[in-house]
Amino acid sequence: MGYRIGTDIGGTFTDLSIARNGELVGRFKTPTTPKKLSEGIISCVQLAADSLNITLESLLSDTEVFVHGSTVATNAVLEGRVAKTGLLCTQGTKYTLWRGEGRRTDVFDFTQPSAEPLIAPRYCVELEERINADGEILVPLHDQSVISGIDRLKKMGCEAVAVALLWSIRNDTHEQRVAQLLEAHWPEAAVSISSQVQPVLREYTRTSCTVLNVMLKPVVEIYLGELETALKENKLSGKLLVVSSDGGIQPVNEILQRPIYMLFSGPSTGPTVAQQFVQEEESNDALLIDMGGTSFDVSTVIDGQVTMTRDGRINDHPTGISAVEILTMGAGGGSIAHVDSGGLLRVGPKSAGSEPGPACYQRGGTLPTVTDAYVALGYLVPEHFLGGRMDLSVNAAIDAITKYVANPLGLNLEAAALGILRVVNERMINGILEMTVRRGVDPRGLSLVTGGGATGVAAVELARELGITRIIVPRETSVLCALGAVNADLKWSNVTSVSTTVDTFLDQEVNDALSKLKIKGEKFLELLNVPSSRRRYELSTSARYPLQVTELDIPCPNTCIGNDDLKTISENFHTTYHERFSVAEPENDVELVAWRLTAIGNVDAPKRPRPQGQDRGSTMGKTRFFDTVTQSWQDAVTIDPDRMPENEVVSGPVLLVAKDTTIVVPTGYSAEMSAGGYLLITPRG
Repeated sequence: MGYRIGTDIGGTFTDLSIARNGELVGRFKTPTTPKKLSEGIISCVQLAADSLNITLESLLSDTEVFVHGSTVATNAVLEGRVAKTGLLCTQGTKYTLWRGEGRRTDVFDFTQPSAEPLIAPRYCVELEERINADGEILVPLHDQSVISGIDRLKKMGCEAVAVALLWSIRNDTHEQRVAQLLEAHWPEAAVSISSQVQPVLREYTRTSCTVLNVMLKPVVEIYLGELETALKENKLSGKLLVVSSDGGIQPVNEILQRPIYMLFSGPSTGPTVAQQFVQEEESNDALLIDMGGTSFDVSTVIDGQVTMTRDGRINDHPTGISAVEILTMGAGGGSIAHVDSGGLLRVGPKSAGSEPGPACYQRGGTLPTVTDAYVALGYLVPEHFLGGRMDLSVNAAIDAITKYVANPLGLNLEAAALGILRVVNERMINGILEMTVRRGVDPRGLSLVTGGGATGVAAVELARELGITRIIVPRETSVLCALGAVNADLKWSNVTSVSTTVDTFLDQEVNDALSKLKIKGEKFLELLNVPSSRRRYELSTSARYPLQVTELDIPCPNTCIGNDDLKTISENFHTTYHERFSVAEPENDVELVAWRLTAIGNVDAPKRPRPQGQDRGSTMGKTRFFDTVTQSWQDAVTIDPDRMPENEVVSGPVLLVAKDTTIVVPTGYSAEMSAGGYLLITPRG
């Protein structure tokens, strides 16, 4: 078997994990190259090739699958670097995006500025046509109306066109004709039609999703084109696959048609890996925190299931797609600390990224960051940072903190650095509480799993504040999402909106629609040569009580719905509704308004190497760091966790310094190397 490579691009570092013959054989990190991201990926692959004593070309020519996760789509929307887009819509609906769900998130706060729509109403061109809720054509579509609309969008300088017509989820004839006319009269424009991208109820969500999708098409096409070219120039022989928002992976061609599924690509594979680690500890619940150089991500695994959402949003614009539920904050190692005009210390959300980077990186950055505070407090050992491949300057970190934080606030260096840590830790804790306590989950019952290169410094302090007593630090913690990319299953999902009820179930209409979805899913898996034994299909329905406006996702036992399945769906809905809202009406009928099918090709997760241990022992040397438990500087040994034998226990204060991350174990805590090759950190006594 050839190699299987997983990569993940962050704002500061690019990560890679590599497996062969069902076993992991390495993990690597290089600084991200923001001007041309593919260069950072190739550099990371070169590191892997060097470690295997082969050439870059030899490695890629022997690679069967190259999986890539990236926040390129996310950043493009957040930064407004998307295609100029126009919308063709039904007459009378041009203000759908402008109106949204109400122009203020807090309707009672009249000082709050109105939300900006994805595109202004002047770029929304109405067409003379109308289809009703039963799919009947009330007003026929006239080609000349469409051609005139196309000409208007051309004159306004649009590069992409979204088509979202009323009730195209019932009858997509008009949308298909508009797409044909766009191809004939404006072939160079990127085009997306709502009945193909996201055929769901609710006009605003469907339109928003379609517009976001087509906005991203040119951006994603250029980015993946450059990456694919760079890999093939270096002799990649296998498939290039892309991480999707639901934590699965898809081929490039599928992502190019629906790039909105790449919106939450970067961190989406992490929770599945966290799930695997807590299962090894005989638990079903995990809190995953992933602190990289630019951002801090929080996600959960509850009752053995990765927490998902059907309401994935970006800048509060709904997508309607299935996605791993992740809260992302600007609280990474590169987050910049500053004193505001009122004399308060702030940290983030602006980040130094990889260029110019924190002051201590000596790559042109002069402003103090969280990483600089870590260096000043002794948590990072300069000679061992990134395996000794990157020089850290303690003096540069001290100078930046002194100039921009300590002097303005009248503090000494230690107090200023600790202030930066406390502010960023408080922000991270608020994010964790948002994903747990404020959703009815007690974090004290969860195992904390770490991901990201910077998390090991903060992990114990965050766990101590939250009352969590078990911390799992994977050997691959700094490249956790890249590891997840190697592990990820192939996934394709789509939705059909056939509305019915349990009592008056439209048997033939629903099952015909589900059959068509399953055929599409089967074709997806066939194209990727997934054997029948590794295929599975998951179906869920959006259910609600009659006349309600929100739904719950309820799993369906089978992909073809019979009477027994309806009974199970109804019972599960009433139970889930009671768990969520503490009330239920089991005697009431249940509306089933949409159906989502996911086709999955199972991938075996590569085995992680067991702890090897070394004859020379794991101790590397001695250092001093500020212990937040004792609130004092402590002498500590430095230990290489990759050289710790199975069952070895070390007690704090100690620094565990791996080639790609550092884990701080303060006084009162111990770390044990488990048989699975991960560290288990717990309070002593």
